[in-house]
Amino acid sequence: MKAIFKREIKSYFKSPIGYIFLAAFMFFASLMFVFINLSAQTASMSGFFQNISMIFVFVIPVLTMRTMSEERKSKTDQLLLTAPVKITDIVLGKFFAAASVLLIGFLAILSYIFILKLYGNPAVAEIMVGFLGLFLMGLLYVAIGIFMSSITESQVIAAVSTFGVLFFIWFLGLIGLSFSSVLTGALSWLGKALDWILGFISVNQRFYDFTVGTLNFVPVFYFVSLTALFIFLSIQVVEKRRFK
Repeated sequence: MKAIFKREIKSYFKSPIGYIFLAAFMFFASLMFVFINLSAQTASMSGFFQNISMIFVFVIPVLTMRTMSEERKSKTDQLLLTAPVKITDIVLGKFFAAASVLLIGFLAILSYIFILKLYGNPAVAEIMVGFLGLFLMGLLYVAIGIFMSSITESQVIAAVSTFGVLFFIWFLGLIGLSFSSVLTGALSWLGKALDWILGFISVNQRFYDFTVGTLNFVPVFYFVSLTALFIFLSIQVVEKRRFK
């Protein structure tokens, strides 16, 4: 896994992908920070965290689109699949490499805390909880992106499909659908079931506790378990190709 990790990290910065991702992420995050915090002269970053998740929908597909699909298109995946390397190590190496690039961007925007200290007295502990939740959300999106990349050899299709999935689960938290208010009477059970499913899929609802500085076990478990699920699914997809 260490060799795969080093190889992937180098590839991010030997190509424009890593730089494009970091530049786009930091630019839009900084723009949001200026408008939400500095312009409003507020030391609370709750509004910042509630809106910044939208950025991930657009930039994460750029980060993950080549992770698996490029290997298939260039046929270098055959070398990896026939090498004495576990499929789990291959997928995890790629995941941790993408997560490391994401972490670089996070370390850069942590400087916002020091900027806020110049203008007020920010609640650092609450802000750090928000950053933790945002990073966990980012890891989930990376895992989804790697899975989408594993099922196609086209980087464009991988990016577009990842964007579609991320936009769908992000948008669900905004539209406020309530099936239980429509499906009543004998179908009330179905309305409640659909509301639960939508609530489970919507990452924004799980992310809300982090935005207000509350650290709860349930949303942490939600992000970690779903991230592990998509990593597992990616491993299964690659494993099937090894035995074809």
